[in-house]
Amino acid sequence: MIIFRHATETEGHLFQEFPRLRNAKWRINSPYDDSYQCIALAASRTDRIWWPWESPAYYWPEGFLRFPVTSPVPASCFVEVFSKKFGYRECDSGDYEFGYQKIVIYANALGVTHMARQHLWGIGWLSKLGALEDIIHESVADVNGDMDPMAQQYGEPVQYMKRSWWIALIRFCLLKSSFAAFKFALYRLVIPWHHKRLDEL
Repeated sequence: MIIFRHATETEGHLFQEFPRLRNAKWRINSPYDDSYQCIALAASRTDRIWWPWESPAYYWPEGFLRFPVTSPVPASCFVEVFSKKFGYRECDSGDYEFGYQKIVIYANALGVTHMARQHLWGIGWLSKLGALEDIIHESVADVNGDMDPMAQQYGEPVQYMKRSWWIALIRFCLLKSSFAAFKFALYRLVIPWHHKRLDEL
């Protein structure tokens, strides 16, 4: 379900969930949409929820390890899928490198909580915040949170990965990313989110 929430309502909700955004540069990139989440966006998909739980409610590529529903998932599970299926390899930082696309895996003390994808031209990071809006934020730390699982926050970055633009192109991911960017641009034309802070990035 897609919902175009007013910028003020969205901002108030996101500040509760992600307090660091109060002092960050960020903007809304897409409306509320519960049909996909952050892992899907990192994989350049916006049509289903990706998670390695053994349930038809979640998509996970065939041939990769799945876990019982509600089980914590280690970062190694996501590293394996994004390296073997999408051509990423582990790297040491999220610093922008021309010619490369990067992703980051977040985790708390139990396991993975979130993934974000670096903007192709290094203009921040794309995060789909669960069923909430997709935003572009300047730093990976902007959505950091408590490492305690009881806090129900994203924790911190635990692994960066990168791939060349060429690999992204031959695997059709650049095409899928471009289509998603075009769709989100149309959304913004339908319902512009005019707000000083949101437009800073």
